[in-house]
This record gives sequence, structure tokens and C-alpha cells, in this order.
Amino acid sequence: ILTKDLPDPALDIPEGYKAARLANPNGATPTLDWWRGFRSKELTRLMEEAQTVNLDIAAATSRIMQADAQARITGAALLPSVSGGGQETYSRTSGSSSSGLTNGGREVVTYSASLSASYEIDFWGKNRDAALAAEETSTANRFDRDVVALT
Repeated sequence: ILTKDLPDPALDIPEGYKAARLANPNGATPTLDWWRGFRSKELTRLMEEAQTVNLDIAAATSRIMQADAQARITGAALLPSVSGGGQETYSRTSGSSSSGLTNGGREVVTYSASLSASYEIDFWGKNRDAALAAEETSTANRFDRDVVALT
């Protein structure tokens, strides 16, 4: 009894909408400086000021820099790792012995150095894919900044 009154969810789309979709299949987005088309000095001044002091745009720009840094960090796994170290040890023995005789003492200086290099073979492409994902995130953040600026 209750199902008889349900509306039909299939809606007819007016021809005007279909024609608009066919005329512009890609749905071109407006340019980032869309307001210049009005040729209004006041509107241009207001929009440029709004974009300069807009904290949302500043935050989006910071996310771009953060994503770029993360892409560099993630890409470092594809490079060899090199580490080195050095050490100097100095020791001096006393010139006197337990019997009270002096033997002049002795100084010993020891130097040591180390160098190591390692490389992880990216057999399954884990590091390469992580670097690619980080680069794509950086690219997406650039588009996100443009969306914030546009809205």
C-alpha cells in the first residue's frame, strides 16, 4: 500500500541542458583571473587585494611547499645512503711506577675513520611508487590552490 505513492526517480532532462553539454563537452573551467573580463578597475583592485590577503590561499600555498618537501624526502629512498665517521683517542701513561721509579711515561694517539654506503634494491617498485605518489600529491595540491583561488 505504501509503495504505490513513491515518485519515479527517473527525471527528464530538458533539451537545453543536453545541448549545452554537447556544445562544450569538456566543461571548460573559468580562468583564475575571470574578473578581468568585466573590465572594472574597482573589481580588479578588490580581487587582487582579496587574493593577496586571503589566508585560505596562503594555507593552500603552504600545502604545496609541504608536499614538495615530502616528495623530496620520499624520493631519497631511491638514492644510495652514504655515512662516514671519525674518531681520535688520546691516552697518556704516567711516568712513575709502583716501585717509585720514573720511566718517562708514554703518549698514544689513535685515529680511526669509517665510511659505509648502502643501497636498497627496489625490486617490487615500492620506493618508486611512493615517490611517484608524493609527486602526484604535490601536483594535486597545486590544483587545489587554484580551486581555492577561483572560489
